[in-house]
Amino acid sequence: MRHTLITLAASLILTAATATAVAQVTTGYVRMGVALPLKERSPRGVKMVEFYQGLLMAVDSMKHQGCAVSVVAHHCGSTAAQMDSLLATNPFVNCDVVFGPLDAAQIPALTDYCALKGIRLVVPFSALTTAIDGHPRNYLVNVPRSMVQKEAAWFAQNLFSDENIVIVDCNESNDEGNAMAERLRMTMDERGIEVRQVKVDADDYEFDAILNPDKKNVLLPNSASLGALNALRERMRSFASAHPGFSISFFGYPAWQTYTSQIQSDLFQFDTYVYTPFYRDAQSPDVLQFEQSFEQNFSWPVQRTFPRYALLGFDVGYYFLKGLGQFGKDFEANLVATVTQPLQNPLRFERTDDGDGYVNTFVQLVHYANYQAVEILYRNQ
Repeated sequence: MRHTLITLAASLILTAATATAVAQVTTGYVRMGVALPLKERSPRGVKMVEFYQGLLMAVDSMKHQGCAVSVVAHHCGSTAAQMDSLLATNPFVNCDVVFGPLDAAQIPALTDYCALKGIRLVVPFSALTTAIDGHPRNYLVNVPRSMVQKEAAWFAQNLFSDENIVIVDCNESNDEGNAMAERLRMTMDERGIEVRQVKVDADDYEFDAILNPDKKNVLLPNSASLGALNALRERMRSFASAHPGFSISFFGYPAWQTYTSQIQSDLFQFDTYVYTPFYRDAQSPDVLQFEQSFEQNFSWPVQRTFPRYALLGFDVGYYFLKGLGQFGKDFEANLVATVTQPLQNPLRFERTDDGDGYVNTFVQLVHYANYQAVEILYRNQ
C-alpha cells in the first residue's frame, strides 16, 4: 500500500493552526512510513485504519501549506515474526519518520531497523519506555501512567494545598486508583498536607467528621471504574442534599471522559477536575470541521472511541510533518518551536534523563466548573 502526495476528496487545512501555519507556509519534502495492522479484521484493526486515515488528513493539510509528503504504508500483522518478514524487504528505505507499530512485540525489531537506517520512529500506542531506551530518535506519544499520575498530583498540590483532600474508599480494587491515591498521599506528605480517607458507604456522621464546612472538599475515589464513580456520585448527592453548606469537588481519572454524556450534570454539580493527557471538545469548531471533512473523505463518521483514533492520527501526524517540513534534519533542535494547536492530543516531547529518546509529557486538567463551563488547565513550560 503506497501513497504519494495524497489528495483527499475535501481539502482540510488545520483551522486551529491557521494563524501560524498558513501565515508561515511550510515548504520541504517529508517521507513518511506507516507500519500498522491495517488489514486486520477486528475492532482494533478498524481503529488502526482510522488512525491511518487521520495521518492522511495531516498529509493533506501539509500539502496545502506547500510541503510535499510521500507515504509508504504497510500492513505489519501483530507478531514479531511478521514484523521481521516485513523489514526483510527494506520497506522504509529513505523515510524521515515511521509511525508504528501497535503491538509491543514488534517494537524491538522496528526500533532496531529505524536506528540502523537513521529514521525517526514515532510509537503512538505503547506506553513502554523501553521503546525509547538507547534510541535517541524514538518518540513515545502515549504518556506513561506513572508520569500522568505524577503530573496529576502536581496539579493537586498546586491547586488544593489549602483545601481538604479526601480519598474515598469505594470498596473495590483498582490498580490505577490505588496508584493514584498513593501518589497523591506521597506528594501531599512532602508538603506536610494531610490527606484524609473515608469509605463511600460511611454514614453522614462519619462524612460530617471528615469533611470541612469551611474549605473546599476535594474527593478522589480509589478506583477509576464507572462503578466507583457512580457510588461516589450517589453518596455525595445524598450527603449534599442533607448538608447544603459543604463545598464538594471531585478529582478523577482520564476514563471519566468516556461517561461524560451520561453524567455531565453531576460533573458540573460537583465542580469536577479530570486529569488526562488528551481531551476532545465536542463543541469546538475545529473538531467539528475535522469530523465533517473526515466523513466526506472516507464516507463514514469518526468512530465514537476513547480516544478518537482519527484525531490522534491527525494530531500526531501533523506535529511531525510540520516540524520535519519546517526544520528538516534540525527537527530535534527545534521541538519547542514546532507549534501546532491540537484537536485532541497535545504533544510536549522531552528527552529522558538518560539521553535516550523522547517521551510525551503533556497532562492537563479538564475542569467541569459548577458554573456550567469547561476549563482546561495545564502546566506552562
